Amino acid sequence: MNAKIKLDRTQKVAFARIVSDLIEADFIVEEREMDFFEKIISKDGIKISKKMLEEAKKMEFAKAVTILKELDADDRKEIVECMKDLALSDGTCVPLEAILIFTLVQAMEHDAYVYSVPTKDVGIDNMQVIYIENENGTAVAKAIEKNYRSISNEFAMAGFDFVHIPFVVDDYKRMKADYLKKVVRYMIPSVSQEKVDSICADLRSMTTVRFCRDLLYKKISLPLLNVAPSLLIKIGDSACIEPYAQDDAERINYANFLRIELTGNVLAEIRSLLDSYHNMINCTIAVNSMPKNHKFMYYGFHRSLFDLIAFGKEQKEYRLVFNLLGKRAQVYFEPTDGSEERVQIKLTPQEMALYLLIVKKSLSGEGLDWREKKMPKETKSTLLDEFNRIYCLISNGNTTTDYKDRTQVNHIKSRIKVLQCISNKELFIPEHVKDDELSYYRVRASQSNIKIVE
Repeated sequence: MNAKIKLDRTQKVAFARIVSDLIEADFIVEEREMDFFEKIISKDGIKISKKMLEEAKKMEFAKAVTILKELDADDRKEIVECMKDLALSDGTCVPLEAILIFTLVQAMEHDAYVYSVPTKDVGIDNMQVIYIENENGTAVAKAIEKNYRSISNEFAMAGFDFVHIPFVVDDYKRMKADYLKKVVRYMIPSVSQEKVDSICADLRSMTTVRFCRDLLYKKISLPLLNVAPSLLIKIGDSACIEPYAQDDAERINYANFLRIELTGNVLAEIRSLLDSYHNMINCTIAVNSMPKNHKFMYYGFHRSLFDLIAFGKEQKEYRLVFNLLGKRAQVYFEPTDGSEERVQIKLTPQEMALYLLIVKKSLSGEGLDWREKKMPKETKSTLLDEFNRIYCLISNGNTTTDYKDRTQVNHIKSRIKVLQCISNKELFIPEHVKDDELSYYRVRASQSNIKIVE
């Protein structure tokens, strides 16, 4: 990479994040890739420090791309060329490397969109290309239906699986209704007959618009409402460390997607995109071709669609509730739509007390003071008294000599992160904010998102 390119600190971190994803894309870290990487980050390259590398592991791929999109055109082009050189440093650019470079080209030169969302139990396979839209009967959808076979074959020859929802739904429509119900009951033995009927109805009637709104948006949290007709491409997965966690902390897996808007001559646009992709790959492409049949297929996108409908939980907004009344204190989420369901958070009494104190201090100020050395004794004594008042109430009389326990904070965070149905859970996850003078834990929720009963 041209050492004359001037990147600020944040841009260097973003660059390191993308380099990291590219090196790990094929699940093999080659020696020549490491040599190339060390040359890039050295003082003769763009001078990326160890601290910046640590921060890069905490940045989402989509955020890194967004940051680098702000560079001028020449610098963006230079970054893309650097990534191409890195991908070819071991002599081969495989599909999962090529798709990342293709993503950078589309994002930086053609203003395409990149998304990173936490991976849920239900996922979409890499190299799947899904046509998405938010209104029925568009000219683009009609063009795709007219040229579906040609488009599907073009993508297949490049190693992609093209998905147009109406054609997937047709596969379920061709099945005998009783056969489909039997399969659903087999797949989920505990499900009610009403749920079986609902799943089958969705499989046989799903539209592209509903797929965008009810599954991609509500269950996967992809922000695709009101976007123009587009191709949504699953480009890979990456892992991020919590923003304020240590390097050896538990990772959060993210699914990364590229969205490219379609406008005029759809078939010509797609061929142009695939020509661009082919220019980045220099290995044999495996082409999968499965015959059409009237049987239930539980692989590829058919599996993704079934799992999203049958198992994916629709995300809703919740408020956090601390209820200290009664014999046993509880902390749980309740929906803001007025429904009565509760999502319990399983915490020990000491963890619950710590979490409540973090929340209270976040609502009344910056957060719970976490300074180790510079905290005045009076401040620490006051905070410990507040903690023990809560802890004593929750634990039937217990107290402790210190409220600061990073292990307990990490456990609280982990308990919230695993909850799949809460769309606004990031508001309630404690985060550590630290600078030269201050150190504190906070949540970003406002008073309207919190209810404390005591």
